[in-house]
Amino acid sequence: MAFLKKDQPYTPIISMRPGRANNCLARRLEALQFQVWRWPAFSIELPEDTKGIAQALANLDDIDMVIIPSPSAVAAVAYWMKEWPDHVRIATVGQGTAKAIALAWPNARVVCPEGGAIESGSEALWQLIQQRETMPQNVLFLRGQTGREWLPLRFQEMGCNVTKVCAYVRVPIVLNDRQVDLLTKALAGPSPIVYVTSTDAVDALVRCIRVVAGAREWLSRGIAITIHPRVAARLQEAGFQDIRLTQANQERVIEQIQNCFM
Repeated sequence: MAFLKKDQPYTPIISMRPGRANNCLARRLEALQFQVWRWPAFSIELPEDTKGIAQALANLDDIDMVIIPSPSAVAAVAYWMKEWPDHVRIATVGQGTAKAIALAWPNARVVCPEGGAIESGSEALWQLIQQRETMPQNVLFLRGQTGREWLPLRFQEMGCNVTKVCAYVRVPIVLNDRQVDLLTKALAGPSPIVYVTSTDAVDALVRCIRVVAGAREWLSRGIAITIHPRVAARLQEAGFQDIRLTQANQERVIEQIQNCFM
């Protein structure tokens, strides 16, 4: 199903979700004859110094809860952990990561807010944890090299012992020569549709296009699609005016992209 005539300039769809999910979404959009730029906001690498995470996971006797905030963190931690001790609860911020946890460790006991991406996030997980009869005393927080500070602070304010460990390194996107050339030529045509799923990804996008003069203005005139109001706020700060919220599952994302051409 094509949404543009052959003689029309194409509207790029910039898909910035990291990992395999981005390629899967891109393939489905390309099958619908959309022009997709696969720009994952980050690539994921193991940290150079693995002593910290190896030591943290070697003895979990005193750990009550492990926070794994993203599918990228699940993939990295699964490199070390094949099974979790029975007494450990795994907590995460959304259903997408909960599904990744279930695939990696089928017997893991998971604490996760219900609902779609709009109902998820650190705040939703914190509300769920506060509703539990007992607050975990020792919490292990497995994350990237930076960010994700809000939730550990909430635990610390409640008197919990929080250990933060770098489980993986996020490397922000840097445009290669081909991508720079494609972007430069696209400035003469319609502004893009951007699918972005985190505030950090918005920042990565803004940084990577600085190499092309005029790209920021061209980009912000386009349509931004995201999954959470917090990301929408960051997109607005970046200059976007047309920002649309959707659920994170691919069917809804594709539907929202199609609606942009109606």
